[in-house]
Amino acid sequence: MGRIKTKITILLVLLLLLAGGYMYINDIELKDVPTAIGQTLSSEEEEYTIQEYKVTKIDGSEYHGVAENGTKIIFNGKKLNQDLSDIKEGDKIKAYFSKSKRIDGLIKVAKVND
Repeated sequence: MGRIKTKITILLVLLLLLAGGYMYINDIELKDVPTAIGQTLSSEEEEYTIQEYKVTKIDGSEYHGVAENGTKIIFNGKKLNQDLSDIKEGDKIKAYFSKSKRIDGLIKVAKVND
């Protein structure tokens, strides 16, 4: 049983060395390896212009916010067709604007968890 474990360990070490050598020869870094979450984030960034705001006032279904650079936003939660009940005054949000259809304006809002 001990010989089998030793052989498996040697094979795994050789496999890691081969993979490392391949990555070194082809100049591949781990950050270049695509992942499911990386692809999702990059495609999301391509579809939207994303701005971060702090909610300063909630008046019924109307939300007011301000960005760090002073840019203000006012949006109506009912028009977005999403549940914004978890967003409170003082929360940070990400506002997603369509890049291709600028007339449509705000597409969705997501609460930022600090």
